[in-house]
Amino acid sequence: MIHKPAGVAVPEPIIQSAALHNADGWGVMGHTADGDTVLERHVDVDAARTIDFLRSHTDSELAIHLRRRTHGDVNACNAHPFEIEPGLYLMHNGSFTLPMRDPTYSDTWHLVHDILRPLARRHRDLITDPTFLELISAVAGPVNRLILFDASRPKLHLVNRQIGVDYAGLWIGSLKWLDAGLFDEASAVGCAA
Repeated sequence: MIHKPAGVAVPEPIIQSAALHNADGWGVMGHTADGDTVLERHVDVDAARTIDFLRSHTDSELAIHLRRRTHGDVNACNAHPFEIEPGLYLMHNGSFTLPMRDPTYSDTWHLVHDILRPLARRHRDLITDPTFLELISAVAGPVNRLILFDASRPKLHLVNRQIGVDYAGLWIGSLKWLDAGLFDEASAVGCAA
């Protein structure tokens, strides 16, 4: 996952590396400078298409997710972002230990459909409440990062931000898939597995 603030460009080598190692779907969520919602979900990962899309949204604040399958099938149902409720979306990187009632769906799909959606239907504002986000961070542990997007505000919430790294004005949730040669020691701040 990558958080791209408004006005920050994503370096092409980052997307090329991400697409090479995370080819099981891609998506974005966020908002334009005018506050319009940006949502895209795709099964087929095409680095050039993703780069072109991001170039056209330099002024937008976005969360970007390129999926590497861990659980569930490779299909549109398991591509990020996931809709918790209309206008409320989630991206996740890591692995949750949850009951998997249907192995064709990912752990993130189960988190959204079996836990967050029922909760949001009863207490919508709770999902992006700072105290609830702290609870999610504690439960998620040191290997899970989440970004929630509330399109009604519009605001992106990063959970477990400290696990990722800051690089070139971006927040990157994990470096596992990146070519280490992209980074010099002075430019990446943080720790990511």
